[in-house]
Amino acid sequence: MNIQSTLKIAVVAASAFAFFFAQPAEAADGKNAYKKYCQACHQPAGKGLAGVFPPLADNPNIKDKPDYIAQTIVKGKSGAVTVNGTTYNGSMPPMAYLKDTDIAAIVNYVNTELANGSSTIQADAVAGSR
Repeated sequence: MNIQSTLKIAVVAASAFAFFFAQPAEAADGKNAYKKYCQACHQPAGKGLAGVFPPLADNPNIKDKPDYIAQTIVKGKSGAVTVNGTTYNGSMPPMAYLKDTDIAAIVNYVNTELANGSSTIQADAVAGSR
């Protein structure tokens, strides 16, 4: 086998690996991460706490905006936010210590299960946005 054949095999193997293993984080994994890192403030069903923590469920500000959700998790957010006519003026601490895979899973869970969106994000996109 010559070097060109070996390189071709290596490229095909790397492409196959990327296809099968670089899939979006599953929302099911995100539910567990959400329970661990987000639920205390945003509550189990994502309804938030009136006047204190904004809801994630049925929130048009985040629906189908996975990059925005990821950035909010990584960098935090403070100041006034209006959701469905209610203004919240608080602070969410940055959670950049979370792994990219956990952030992607949380984002996908929040967007698809709580905000009723359909867009997802992969861990490599989270890494690229740090």
